Amino acid sequence: MKIAYLIHSERDYDEVIETLNQLVKQNDHAFIMINDNDLRDKVAFVFADHPRVHISHTQEFAQEGDLSLARGTIIQMKEALEYDQFDYFINLTDGMMPLKSRKEIVEFLEKNPGKDYYYVASKETPELKKKADRYYMFTNLLAFPTSKFIRGLTRGNAVLFSKLGLKRKVEDAYQIGSPWFMLSNETVKKLVVHFEYVSNTFKMAWYPEEMYIPMMMEKFIYTDRADDHINNDYRLVGPEGDWQASSGAKPINAELIASHPEALFGAKITAEDNLDLYQDYFDIYNSSINEIEEEKEKTFIDPSLLLDSLKKAKENRQD
Repeated sequence: MKIAYLIHSERDYDEVIETLNQLVKQNDHAFIMINDNDLRDKVAFVFADHPRVHISHTQEFAQEGDLSLARGTIIQMKEALEYDQFDYFINLTDGMMPLKSRKEIVEFLEKNPGKDYYYVASKETPELKKKADRYYMFTNLLAFPTSKFIRGLTRGNAVLFSKLGLKRKVEDAYQIGSPWFMLSNETVKKLVVHFEYVSNTFKMAWYPEEMYIPMMMEKFIYTDRADDHINNDYRLVGPEGDWQASSGAKPINAELIASHPEALFGAKITAEDNLDLYQDYFDIYNSSINEIEEEKEKTFIDPSLLLDSLKKAKENRQD
């Protein structure tokens, strides 16, 4: 089985490098959007000759709660299909990482070959329709995911437009659920054809990444057969474990992981030294790789040496 990991990251250099190194050790590929321009350039330089690490350039920036994250993920799917054939496409955001070995994850997916895994929490209700019909004008501001003021302004603006009769016109029934998924190759090939649906339907929407997958699946995938997806994404994404609406992934800890043995992936782990804890779980993920393969898959360039050389080059240019 070959997996395409679709990643969106706002993490620091060491964590991004380590994540990419570990995810591609067993012939899988990683397609990553990196918001910071400088960091993107450094990571691209490190993996310039790596055949399984792909830095997103068609759309380089995305953020929680904005159309950019949904669009960017569909673009990653399209570019992955153009590059190679994959059995499953799995999206990871906000420091998310595997909690089990790759062997266990593959065996889990092979129990239901070709099935899609994503979580639909609710189909259309009057409350959901009222909320989703509104235009949320400031979702693409950089401060939107973190600023309570911007979020409040965005909601107030949407209510004002609604009272003025300015509403989106969506014929399809709304659905909402977790933004994380594990989708089969056949499903992804059908989804990318309808990229324009994402842009046209969810522009200035509230958390489009929580609506676009379930709505597209019903509209374009399950048209001639029953919806037989597995309604669970098997992620730990917050202190309570499960996904909460209008919220990105939140930190988790070792105790929460131990209490959810069914989880395959988890959000950022709370720890004083993140890389040590991350390494423990990456060791588990790659536990079946042998020493010869390990030697072949060492990083092409030492990240610390790269940073030193870039710093010196910059100093020389200034002189």
